[in-house]
Amino acid sequence: MKKEILETFIDRYYLKGLINKVKWKYSASEKLLYTRAAIDNRSFVVDVNMNEFTDFGADDLIICIGDTERVKAMLSPFGEDLDFLINKNGDKILGFTLSNADIECYCSAADPSAMDPVPKNLQDIPEYHVEVPLTEEFMEKFKCAHKALKDVDSFSVHMNKKGVFEIVIGYTTSNSNRIRITPTTNVTKNTIEKSILFPIKNIIEVISANESIPNGTLSITNSGIMQLYFKNDKFTFTSYQFCNAKQ
Repeated sequence: MKKEILETFIDRYYLKGLINKVKWKYSASEKLLYTRAAIDNRSFVVDVNMNEFTDFGADDLIICIGDTERVKAMLSPFGEDLDFLINKNGDKILGFTLSNADIECYCSAADPSAMDPVPKNLQDIPEYHVEVPLTEEFMEKFKCAHKALKDVDSFSVHMNKKGVFEIVIGYTTSNSNRIRITPTTNVTKNTIEKSILFPIKNIIEVISANESIPNGTLSITNSGIMQLYFKNDKFTFTSYQFCNAKQ
């Protein structure tokens, strides 16, 4: 197995430490490694699919990862290639061994009862009313705006006085520091009913982890759900951020 493949899968959900506990779900027949995780009282949900993946063997597996940070650290001594071996006691997965010619490490699995609950059904999300293409230009502007106002923990989306959709980072009072971004939007999905406030840290980390995948989209519902979606031949990433409050 190529270490880079597993590290990339991890980085897409780990988001620089935002998400640490997950279940890796492996389907041998579908050649799929998948995880869904939720934090902040399930107000932020992440799905990651890695396609055309067969390196976990011929049997379906569910591995409970209790400490992704430690797994990432234990991968670090390896070069490009490593072997993966699951460790079981009957049907119970105890952990897995990673090895190459001169290094071996054992990662213990977490008890399933220690895993945080995640939403099981995300099919009832209402129609999206705004869609923003996640171009390189927009993502760079958004990251730079956050860096300029790094003490700000939220951003708002609304229609400006000209009736154009706008993102505002830093709006708290009429005299506060702020940066306004007017992104390109889908011509048929470009209007939202009211101003909505979202936490910024999760969105920044999602963009940073997935910006190498072209043609992503950011979509928002009037009810206050923001979806970020990225897809290429290897990965499908979807996140759902529920709003802080309507303004």
